Amino acid sequence: TPGARLFIISIIILSITVFSAAVGATLLPAVMQKIEQITSGRHSRVTRTDHYIIVGFSTLSSNTFRELVNRKKPVTVILREKPATTQFPDMDIDIVIGDGSDLETLRKAGAEQAKAILALLDDDSENAFVVLAAKELNVKARTVAAVNDSKNLNRIRRVHPDMIIAPQVL
Repeated sequence: TPGARLFIISIIILSITVFSAAVGATLLPAVMQKIEQITSGRHSRVTRTDHYIIVGFSTLSSNTFRELVNRKKPVTVILREKPATTQFPDMDIDIVIGDGSDLETLRKAGAEQAKAILALLDDDSENAFVVLAAKELNVKARTVAAVNDSKNLNRIRRVHPDMIIAPQVL
């Protein structure tokens, strides 16, 4: 009957619509992630073992990064926000976006398998918190903290980093 035909056609159209929506909902995020990886030049398979973690972007951290890369050492950089292209021109860099003193961010950066965690921010208190977070994770990596103001040198020593770098003091 014409009513049955109309019912079957509406069921077919509804089935196609539901199927398309389900496929779109599951495949679209994967496709968008792949497109983002291709356009940003990043690779999803980053090996984070026996690497160096640099927290923050400063003159000291960029020079340290450049030197480690020149020595063919694997480096992961933790930044608070996505970097401008002028900060790391023409480099394929492993970046983790987040707070370096956050335990989850350090885990994402592979702190448990790192050789060293270098807190090279411009703010001494943030450097101290990065070292404390690394100690809280109980990682075997060496911790390095930068001190930018000589009055904070003794305070940074209290968090027991393995090494202190104080270029302004020198």
